[in-house]
Amino acid sequence: MIYLPDELHGYLAREAQEQDTSMAALVREAIAEYRTRKSELEPSDISAIFGCIPDDRPETDFAQRVDEGLSEYFAPGGQWDQENGL
Repeated sequence: MIYLPDELHGYLAREAQEQDTSMAALVREAIAEYRTRKSELEPSDISAIFGCIPDDRPETDFAQRVDEGLSEYFAPGGQWDQENGL
């Protein structure tokens, strides 16, 4: 059970009556709409650039090339070491 402020409870009760549905259905719809809008506003996931592909996403050729390039660049005696005098 959720405790709502009186004004919000009254609003949901009126809307539910007008739409001939339950208050819970209205709340579920509002939450789904909020999540959809939030996901549209979030920036793109750049984890593939770093080779950190989540398990639920397929690995791409691009991600593999980037991962290989970074590992060569930062390898002992690699270009990063040479540029920084190590």
